[in-house]
Amino acid sequence: MSTWIRTTALALTALWLVGCSGASQRQLAEEAVTAMGGAEKLKGIQTLIMSDGTGTRTKVGQAMTATGPDQIGELSKVTETLDLANGRAAMDYDIKVGDFTQHRHEVLTKFGEGEAAKPIGIESIEGVTFATTPSGLFSWGTQNSPAWLLERNPLSIALAALDSSPAGEVAQEKEFDGKMLKYAKGKTHDGEDVGLYFDPMTKLLAGYEVLDTEPMLGDVNAQYFLSDYKAVGDVQLPHHIKILKGGEPFSEVQFASIVANDPKAAEAFAIQENLKPQAEIATKQADSFPMKLVKVANGVYQAQAFRHHSMVVEFPTFVAVVEAPYLDTQSKMLANVIATQFPNKPIKYAAVTHPHWDHIGGVREMAALGATILVEKGHEPALKKILDAPHTHPADDLAKAGDKAGKMQVYEGKYEIKEGNQTLQLIAFTGSPHVEPLVVAYVPSSRVLFQSDIWFPGLNLPGSEAAAHLMQSIQKNNLKVDTMVGGHGLIGPYSELTKAIAAMKK
Repeated sequence: MSTWIRTTALALTALWLVGCSGASQRQLAEEAVTAMGGAEKLKGIQTLIMSDGTGTRTKVGQAMTATGPDQIGELSKVTETLDLANGRAAMDYDIKVGDFTQHRHEVLTKFGEGEAAKPIGIESIEGVTFATTPSGLFSWGTQNSPAWLLERNPLSIALAALDSSPAGEVAQEKEFDGKMLKYAKGKTHDGEDVGLYFDPMTKLLAGYEVLDTEPMLGDVNAQYFLSDYKAVGDVQLPHHIKILKGGEPFSEVQFASIVANDPKAAEAFAIQENLKPQAEIATKQADSFPMKLVKVANGVYQAQAFRHHSMVVEFPTFVAVVEAPYLDTQSKMLANVIATQFPNKPIKYAAVTHPHWDHIGGVREMAALGATILVEKGHEPALKKILDAPHTHPADDLAKAGDKAGKMQVYEGKYEIKEGNQTLQLIAFTGSPHVEPLVVAYVPSSRVLFQSDIWFPGLNLPGSEAAAHLMQSIQKNNLKVDTMVGGHGLIGPYSELTKAIAAMKK
């Protein structure tokens, strides 16, 4: 039998099966779009405001130990705004993790006029705001960045399925969220493969699965579960969305209200006048992020960023960085600043103080730059998982670095870097109520100590149980400290800490 005859026979058989066995995959997508209100009305939605949301963010990266369970973030007052017509998205919410609470606002918007406008990011925490490139946005909302709201929202997925699901293939049955649903294949508007699940009773889109590449998790199969469809004007949209990534809960949200094409949506993307200089830089610089080096002592600097800082220690022929927080974009900006300040001195080491995600989000970039990642043995499982995770969708700098990438070096208890007259010691403190263990960085020659999350130097804050443990551990290890540098906060005298702890005892 010729190839042409065989191919034709297979095609005719497929069409016959469609007619005899049920709907085609394309028909499922068509029926879903019809059940949601029809293609014309769905395409007419330019903006969505989803508000009064409550839920959880399970993956916040705040585990007490490297192998222990993560804490769960409680989300409230969640508002997510989509500007589908202009490629903008915003997230506004409160999050509570244990005793820690924070109001956050992350925006993917555009700066400039007309077609010349370019994407930028705006991040605000407790009213303190900065502008960055979109890759500089870090979120603890339902997604790790507002960009995901544009790429993974049900409306866009349903419309993309209408154009991409195969018309000549019979729909299958497949289990999804414990139910047998109709299954079809499709593409997102960006051409990514997506598996689509349809409720055979309501005909509505019940969920979808697609490959997501998360900054911390790497490549993960992501499943999006949709429910609680309600009328939004003339269309039906899900008000409850649950997300699993890598087979584990990631986030879940229930919205009380969704409004389409409300002019108020534009307010979420406004750029404050005082941010416009930063916004302009963000359109011109690939890795724009607030960053400056502030001298602490000879050869010791605090790299002050937005809210998460690093310490930089200069040696005769290289530089060591303590902590690579937030995201790869911050590490790239820090590398640029270091290259300007210390030409011909590579970043040889990047030390980890603890494996909370907001303090190691840039560690893959440091490894991509060739830095050896110094990790205390107790933190090894968490850091190994992050550094080894494949990132292909798209590939990040570490995935592209190959043999040039820096390796992870594990030590136990204490590690010392020494060259010429400069020494940097990494010391693991055990018993902290915040994380186990807690690594601090100490420069003996200038009696400077760096730590994260426990004490906020230079802000004259009250003491805490964790801060008291920090002071006791410093004394126990016979460290002579004059100056404290914070992963949060600024630079302050050690006496500021001792006074705060003494006040607690009164």
